[in-house]
Amino acid sequence: MLKFARFYQDEKSSNVELTVKEDMNSEEGVGSDDLVPQLTKTDMALVESGDEVLAKKMYLVNNAIDEIGFTWYHAKLFCIAGFGYSVDSQMEMIQSSVKTYVDRQFGRDFPVATECFYAALITGSILWGFSGDIIGRKLAFNTSLLLSAIFGFLTGGMGSYATYVIMMYISTLCAGGNIAMDVAVFMEYLPSKYQYLNTSLAAWWGVGQTIANLVAWAFLPNNSCASADNCPSHLNKGWRYVWYTNSGIVMAGAVYRLFFFKLDETPKFLVSNGRDEEAIASLQRIATKYNRTCSLTLEQLQECGELDSVHYNMQKDGLNWKAIFTAIRAHIKTLFSTKLMAWSTFLVYFSWLLIGISYSTFYNFLYIFIASHGGDTGSSTYIVYRNSSLANFVGIFGPLLAGAMILIPGVGRRGTMIFGSLSAMAILFAYTTVRTPAGDAGFSSATYFFVNIYYGCLYAYTPEVFPAQARGTGVSLALVTARISGAMAPLVYYFGAKSGSSVPIWVCGACIGFLSVLAFLMPFEPTRQRTV
Repeated sequence: MLKFARFYQDEKSSNVELTVKEDMNSEEGVGSDDLVPQLTKTDMALVESGDEVLAKKMYLVNNAIDEIGFTWYHAKLFCIAGFGYSVDSQMEMIQSSVKTYVDRQFGRDFPVATECFYAALITGSILWGFSGDIIGRKLAFNTSLLLSAIFGFLTGGMGSYATYVIMMYISTLCAGGNIAMDVAVFMEYLPSKYQYLNTSLAAWWGVGQTIANLVAWAFLPNNSCASADNCPSHLNKGWRYVWYTNSGIVMAGAVYRLFFFKLDETPKFLVSNGRDEEAIASLQRIATKYNRTCSLTLEQLQECGELDSVHYNMQKDGLNWKAIFTAIRAHIKTLFSTKLMAWSTFLVYFSWLLIGISYSTFYNFLYIFIASHGGDTGSSTYIVYRNSSLANFVGIFGPLLAGAMILIPGVGRRGTMIFGSLSAMAILFAYTTVRTPAGDAGFSSATYFFVNIYYGCLYAYTPEVFPAQARGTGVSLALVTARISGAMAPLVYYFGAKSGSSVPIWVCGACIGFLSVLAFLMPFEPTRQRTV
């Protein structure tokens, strides 16, 4: 019989030791093929807020996931969850590409729709992220894209600015928190040997941007009015075609998720919420379908004890708003439960805040700076869309390189983020010397490539250093931080463009470089440990 002798949790170390003793004289001695914690393996139990029982159960679940190994299920999940990344960037690109033409048709100047777009991203992050920790990942994963596509179609058909903003807001809200669930779902099924794929998943971000840019290129140049002076709806249908086409692509992915993929609730979410039996069933279904072994039993999980940190149970509590808000408060508290965890959370959120405003603001002011110094980066519509499409396509390969870099001994997640941020800073500062369309194409492609190395790692690192109980909450708050700061970029551009100042370029570029310092200070290195 298993006896957990002691559980060490040292905040000054990045390792957690689980010591197990076996009663060899017992008639119920543990067989060699039983899944028991091994001294040679460690999990990131420091993020579990001192809950010994949960750390032990997570250890056993991680062992079971590793025993099953990588299957066709994981390969499909990489594509399906990655498509969620694609949709997130796709929806963002839609609004930025059609903004000018929508404003012309409805006689607008101030970026109301863009600010509402960011408000929708923030609201969606909170709604889907928080609910993912309360009622589970499955519902958000299965419904967010479907709703986004439906309201995306409606957005394209609106006849007034007010109704356009409302439908666009709802569509973006539905997509806005989807990415928080995508990364959590994929990571919580992934064997530890393949955790690098969590970083490479961000390659889909570039896929979405490329698709959105190509769709815009196909419809906007020849189906849009040239100025606000004469811009009736029948001469300005390009932005509607963009919304219809992108929403159709999202709908196809949503239908596949809902009717063909059949996602189970993740075992780590189930275990962290005291639903051990369902977690075993979920693991066994995958093992049975792909002819793999899963030795974990319900008895082994129950032997670890009862959780004392389950804050909400949908089956027991029902729709109890007091219990829901109590659980949300507890989940947020978990992110700052110890000094080490609070320091880690602060650094992660500060990183998201800086990248959220600095990257967008830099790009907004870059072309003003280049033009004021005699440059011409886009003398035709063809060149503008060509350069943008090339840059977005090249950006796909940044996270793929990041996924390979984290496997290099001594580099890991933090080293890769340091490399990505410093390289991006150097490229961005060099970008200011560009004066030709060819130079713009080269430097914009290099910028997307190196920034996506950093982004890919940060997107993966963020859920990896949060516990399963509060993972959705933690990731959603990170996205909220980035999107609140990102919402400042259009305002800075709107007022700053009138002043002609180039100061924001240098400040934002330096902020991107400073991200390397924050990465160096981060206390956890998930490359050496399994996520919980």
